[in-house]
Amino acid sequence: MRFNSIFVLYTLRIVQLIYCKMDIKTKDLIIKTFRIVGIDLTRISFSKVKPFANYEPWKLDTEFLTLYRSLRGFTLVDIYRCYELWTLINEVKQLDGDIIEVGVWRGGTGTLIAKKASLLGLKSTVYLCDTFSGVVKAGDKDTDYTGGEHSDTSSDLVKKLLEKNGIKNTEVVTGIFPDDNRELFKNKKFRFCHIDVDVYQSAKDVFNYVFPGMPVGAMVVFDDYGFKACYGVTKFVDENRGLADRIVIHNLNGHAIIVKRS
Repeated sequence: MRFNSIFVLYTLRIVQLIYCKMDIKTKDLIIKTFRIVGIDLTRISFSKVKPFANYEPWKLDTEFLTLYRSLRGFTLVDIYRCYELWTLINEVKQLDGDIIEVGVWRGGTGTLIAKKASLLGLKSTVYLCDTFSGVVKAGDKDTDYTGGEHSDTSSDLVKKLLEKNGIKNTEVVTGIFPDDNRELFKNKKFRFCHIDVDVYQSAKDVFNYVFPGMPVGAMVVFDDYGFKACYGVTKFVDENRGLADRIVIHNLNGHAIIVKRS
């Protein structure tokens, strides 16, 4: 029994090394083949990431810390990703366009983004879009989500959080984005987009709607890239690698960032 276990572990390790060098279509074929025998290869590229870096600039940012600490219970996003969102708004301040977050849940990260935009004096509306009835468009490319998760929220809850923090530069939008709100957004362009939708098809639909109209230098941040429960989002981002008009960055905090190059 012990020999068999060791053999399986070594076999999976060899498959992992080969798998990481495959193109997307080949990976999909291999994944489907192994699933037939009950092995989920989507998990072999995931383990606890422990960077050695120790610079913690958020500890000196009192405005960020004060707001972040008040948002406990309103976001599932850790301090590392929240601080990155906070700082990235500063990087797009010279660009034209509004700001959008799709996948708001209880409004924590949306509040951070909108507050930073307000502090910078940006003349942008921050659109906060969510079904407020849970995850949608889960499919066969997603490993953990089946639909309906994270429904423990409401648009009123988000609006009250924004009001409590004195934020007035937002618009809360209910519905599946972009399916239910095309009329509202048909003439909009965005300098910054935060996608936190957990599943492949939803992430793809949001990105494909927003990205073409973005100015050069604009950013799309995927919250779910570095997490095995959200493999579908990882898969979609990886499909964007190597394309001439975009730069794809994997941050070890779990974010993926796509920057408009041309």
